[in-house]
Amino acid sequence: MNDPGLEDPIQDAATHVTHSLRDRTVSRDAFREELQVDEEEEEIGYFAPQRWWFTSTAFPLVAGTFGPLANLFSVCALVQTWRVKMSNGEPETQGQRISDPHWLIGLNAASLVLALLANLLLLFNFAHRVRYIVAQPLTISLWYLSSILLIVPLALIRSIKLPSDVSQHALSQSYYYALLSAILYGILSTLLLLHLIFSLPPFSAYPASFATLTIPQRTLMLQTISFTLYLTAGAGIFAALESWEFCDGVYWADYTLLTIGLGSDFPLQTSAGRGLLIPYAGGGILLIGIVIGSVRGLVLERGGVKMMHRQLAKERDRGMQKVRKKLEKSGRLECGRSFEALKAEFDAMREVSRRAEISRKYSSLGISFLVFLVVWFLGAMAFFFSEADSQNWAYGTSLYFTYTTLTTIGYGDLYPESNSGKPFFVLWTLIAVPSVTILISNMGDTVVAWEAREIREGAVPDPNRTKTSAGDDSESNAEIRGDIEKLGGAVETVEREQGHEGGIAARLAREIRFVSKDLGKQPPKEYQWEDWKRWMDLLNESNSNRDSNGLDGLKFLKSPTRSIGARTSNPSDHAPMRSDRDKEEHSSRQEWIWLGDEGPLFSNESEAKWILGKLCDVLERVLMDEVRDARTRR
Repeated sequence: MNDPGLEDPIQDAATHVTHSLRDRTVSRDAFREELQVDEEEEEIGYFAPQRWWFTSTAFPLVAGTFGPLANLFSVCALVQTWRVKMSNGEPETQGQRISDPHWLIGLNAASLVLALLANLLLLFNFAHRVRYIVAQPLTISLWYLSSILLIVPLALIRSIKLPSDVSQHALSQSYYYALLSAILYGILSTLLLLHLIFSLPPFSAYPASFATLTIPQRTLMLQTISFTLYLTAGAGIFAALESWEFCDGVYWADYTLLTIGLGSDFPLQTSAGRGLLIPYAGGGILLIGIVIGSVRGLVLERGGVKMMHRQLAKERDRGMQKVRKKLEKSGRLECGRSFEALKAEFDAMREVSRRAEISRKYSSLGISFLVFLVVWFLGAMAFFFSEADSQNWAYGTSLYFTYTTLTTIGYGDLYPESNSGKPFFVLWTLIAVPSVTILISNMGDTVVAWEAREIREGAVPDPNRTKTSAGDDSESNAEIRGDIEKLGGAVETVEREQGHEGGIAARLAREIRFVSKDLGKQPPKEYQWEDWKRWMDLLNESNSNRDSNGLDGLKFLKSPTRSIGARTSNPSDHAPMRSDRDKEEHSSRQEWIWLGDEGPLFSNESEAKWILGKLCDVLERVLMDEVRDARTRR
């Protein structure tokens, strides 16, 4: 294979692939760099304690999601008076307004302005447009001030003297919206305060920034703002068309966009309103679908990946113990050295992966079902108290109403009529409907996926179906696979022309082309032991010319690999994020291949992508040796 004619064709093929990749990526370097930060954050999260994930990631996400909603509630608290006058037998929702003192309106308006500034700072902080150390304390302070400016009038409203002509009065929806806003501002600012505290010494659990938030996570706040503005605009327009109060318009827009559709309390009466409903509901349902899809992705996909790695870590310890016991009985306790040990470790990896996947799915289902029950029963309790005076609801009636609302059945026979029930309904539904969506998704991930797997395993394979279906592939995978096949084909052609068709480079190229066809397959391809055995033999052979011990070629399976199509970081680079015990355990796992931290089990990639990176690394080394030898022979 050390032929002088080998250098130029290989160099040309490599140059072609390099140029094609460079042309597509030069204009996106900054974006790719940010994506790399996202990938590194995920790898850090796998080794970080669970409590730090909540403070570093979950708390800011909650603040970014509910901050715009709290601003909407502040608007509702300002547009109407906090008290209404009632006549004998008149429901409180039809009461006449009682003017609020000027100081109350001033505090209410100041709270809204400060809260909007806090939300704007948080948005710029998420977008990395303002320094974290500047924006975070300001956001926390402004939200605390907003909460205090609302708490003061909330506490004093009952002591304010009523006009002489008022015999009966009630608190309006605006009062309860102000109460919800004050609570939300206090909770959200506390969450951000905890995020700040644990990012600073003596904890320093994570960087003092929102760098741990990925691009989709930071985008969630923009989506929530868009939905809130859309809901607010619709509430104002339909309230004007139908002669409703603005707070009633918010209540109507909420159950309309969430497809609950009670309808009995606020039916559309005007032709303009009915005509405008068609585009408004269509756009709103699409928008809330995007928001719920993002929440689902963050909870199920990223949260599921994190939970999966936690389960893998637990199951791996058991798997390692089983492998050690098995090898001790056979007298071959040399993990990573003998093929018997490698086969035992490979079987353990498959068992660990299967058990961890089952545990993750049913843990996710159990957690989401528990959240559903909490939202259902606590929501029913709240409506039981809010509607006790106005409608005399029993707790069973409240359970029935909340269930039909959670499932978006929305019969409309029951609905909140009290001034306290409607504001709570808006907040509760915005929390409840996504939680039901997540529950249904988790049910599909267990029951439906199990049935699909049974059907797939029992089906007769189609011998003519050799390519990945369009639905299983992505544009990036198709482009990468095309480049890899071109490079592999060029190497095979050159080797065949030089009479070295059975050489290491040619065989590596064939294996690379074989594996590249599995990129993007769903579900991801899991290779048999025979495939791994063939690749290990090839790695050993490629290394035998350098090292005397053939099995030392397996070091390529245990070393970090450059990811196909993107750069990946080595989890060991983030050692400061781990405790001393974690670092010791990580070091002790370096001798393992499939169960190690650098193995396919913890690579956050499919097996095809992982082994493809290994084979490409070895092919690059072999080709560099051949080019170097060719230059020496000239």
